[in-house]
Amino acid sequence: MENTQTAAQTETTALAVADDSTLELTMTDRFAHMDIQADLTAGHGAYCSMTAVDDKAKVTLYNACANPAKIADMINKQIRLLHIYIEIIPVVSEQTGEVVNCPRIVLIDEKGKGYQAVSTGIYNSVKRIISLFGEPSSWDRPHTVEVQNVSLKDGQHTFNLAMID
Repeated sequence: MENTQTAAQTETTALAVADDSTLELTMTDRFAHMDIQADLTAGHGAYCSMTAVDDKAKVTLYNACANPAKIADMINKQIRLLHIYIEIIPVVSEQTGEVVNCPRIVLIDEKGKGYQAVSTGIYNSVKRIISLFGEPSSWDRPHTVEVQNVSLKDGQHTFNLAMID
């Protein structure tokens, strides 16, 4: 995948995944200081709010995670958030050469479309949303979030989710 970096995506770094393929991922070396594994459920390395018990739900979940849109393409746009999928992926930082575990977050809207990021800002937003609103599987309706591009003190950028309703 080609690395096309824009001013709004200064947090984006091309990273080599442990299997030597490359991904365009939104991350900084701040991930090296986070214990992502400890944050996720019972050491399974993944979290999913969607209970996919039948084939239709499994297909929806698979497609949302396998071919999601980029969160970076959704800046200042709204998503009707219904489910969240988080998995840990090993990435090699081009800056340090270290393999670090990073959260890959897929936000799934009410139509089953996925939006992906590997971003500390999105990860922290998701943790706050779950803390305040509970597990998405317990919601009686989707919640609207807006993707924001936030400037950091060090001159870099991260993404954040603003709650709309």
